[in-house]
Formats: sequence, structure tokens, C-alpha cells
Amino acid sequence: MIFVTIGSMFPFDRLITYMDEWAAANPTVDVRAQIGDGEYEPRHMPFDRKLAQNEFDDVLSRADFIVAHAGMGSVIQAAEFQKPIIILPRLQEWGEHTTNHQVDTANWLRDRPGIKLVETKEALFSTVEDWLVAPEYPDGALSKTAPPEFIDRIRGFLVSKER
Repeated sequence: MIFVTIGSMFPFDRLITYMDEWAAANPTVDVRAQIGDGEYEPRHMPFDRKLAQNEFDDVLSRADFIVAHAGMGSVIQAAEFQKPIIILPRLQEWGEHTTNHQVDTANWLRDRPGIKLVETKEALFSTVEDWLVAPEYPDGALSKTAPPEFIDRIRGFLVSKER
């Protein structure tokens, strides 16, 4: 199953429209979406406006991969559930967010294993089709914990502040 989620703060009709179009062309693939308060209602994939956390976790655990906005909450949840994630950033100029910070986040995540940044409908469609065959998710790609080097740096900083 492909789980499409747009986060909890802003609508993201562009992503939902794209994935509904993809679902229409691929009716045998199980796709489910959490669409938030957007105006567009999918006609070719089941959806919920907002899932309770336990339902969200259940759907996420059953998903083969996630398609989402470039919000850190979605990326972190993908890591927690060890699921590959395709991210399409919201764009300020299209009225999808108040800033373009999702573009910056997506570029920062661009080459990380288990995460695929897409910027167009065509790239989204081709990545979804590729991942149905073989998701890009090597073991340990998205760790639930910070790398040891990062933890050591924080520990060093905190120890130096205690002095």
C-alpha cells in the first residue's frame, strides 16, 4: 500500500491531485491518503481528512512506502516506522506554505538513503512506479536515533557549558 499524507497544518491539494490522478491510472494499486483540510477530494483513492494517531500509525505500519510533503514530522515518522518516503515540497509561490522552508528541507534531505525528493508530477509518477517494483530503502537508511558523531558533539557542547 502507498500512504499519502500532507501533514496536519496546511492543505496540499497539488500533491493530493497528483496522487489521485496516479491512482486513477493504476486502479489495482492500494493507495490511501490523509488529505487534511484541502478543497480537493480524491475520487480514485480512499481518504481521510485526519486520522487519529493510532489509526495513522496503523496505516503507516502497513504501507510499503509514503508519499508526503517535505515536512520534518512526516520524515521523522517514516524513520520511526522504517518506511521509505517520497517528498514533494510545498511551494510558497503557489500559496502552499508561508515560506519556502520545505524546499530547503527537501534539498538538505535530497541524497539521503530512503528519501527521494521529487519536484514535478512526472518525477513523482516515475518514482512511485519504480518504488512499486523496488523501494530504495537499504537497511538502516533512516535511523530512529541520531548518529553517534552527532550525539558526541552535543555531549561535548553540554559538558563544556557545565564548566
